[in-house]
Amino acid sequence: MIIALTVALIALAISSAWLLRLRLTARGPRVPLTTGCEPGLLEIAYLKGREGGVADTVIARMYAEERISVDSAGKVEVISPIARDSFERAVLKECATDWSSDLRAVRDVLTGCRDMRTLEGSLEKQGLLMPLQAHGTWRWAAGIHVVWLVIAGILALASAFTADSALARFAPLALVALGIVLRVLCRPRVGRFTDHGARMDDYLWLESPWGEHKPDRHPAGLAGVVAAWGPQDLPEPDKEFGKQLEKAGGGWRRYKPSSSRSSGSGSSSSSSSYGCSTGCSSSSCSSSSCSSSSCSSSSSSCGGSSCS
Repeated sequence: MIIALTVALIALAISSAWLLRLRLTARGPRVPLTTGCEPGLLEIAYLKGREGGVADTVIARMYAEERISVDSAGKVEVISPIARDSFERAVLKECATDWSSDLRAVRDVLTGCRDMRTLEGSLEKQGLLMPLQAHGTWRWAAGIHVVWLVIAGILALASAFTADSALARFAPLALVALGIVLRVLCRPRVGRFTDHGARMDDYLWLESPWGEHKPDRHPAGLAGVVAAWGPQDLPEPDKEFGKQLEKAGGGWRRYKPSSSRSSGSGSSSSSSSYGCSTGCSSSSCSSSSCSSSSCSSSSSSCGGSSCS
């Protein structure tokens, strides 16, 4: 019994140390949110709604800039064949030579775009999201920790009835209790937000103009509202457009801040944060997107190249 309990407690200590180390890696950079800039438009859309959020935002941006139109039947028509990035080039390619396509088909092409991984990788490099493998390892380690908690707990209870001294009776139980506390404090998150990502999440929607619901007051306009809140309940005159996006599969749940805490900065971001990306080319104009030096509607037309 003593040998088995000792082995179980050692295994519990090792799994506890492993779990604690993984929890610390999920903190992300400890930088004030007032320094640097917010993620770019498409990065924020990915934080909010993953692939579907990015697809809806790309479509909303092109729609708001009158480069495409979406009718009540969910038909997408190209008005101006201009693309800022590979996502928008994928839209033009899907519309092909007749410059029209079904909204659901366009959205499906965007959600399967290979550049989604580049966007995701940018957020991981900024410390806003945990890498998928690291998050999976964290959950696996938490499961192993629970197994050793149960084994050590059973053996500690059994030893408490047979031990000769108070120390031998209660010390193992105390170690198991500490393991339970550690498991609660280091439990894996449902999502992949790091601590820095969760703080940025709260900051964007609680202390900056990104929490605005009205497109005419949002720093990124209609596309920003869709990125932050989803396409549902868009005000007139874009209400029908929002319904078509929802019908096409973009009706993700309304945003809720990850916590009620504030970042403590006491200041809000300016409208220049739109497109202010620290690592992702998807939210800005790259040289491969358009032949001009800017991403205005007057830039030259881009061909319908593939999303790669």
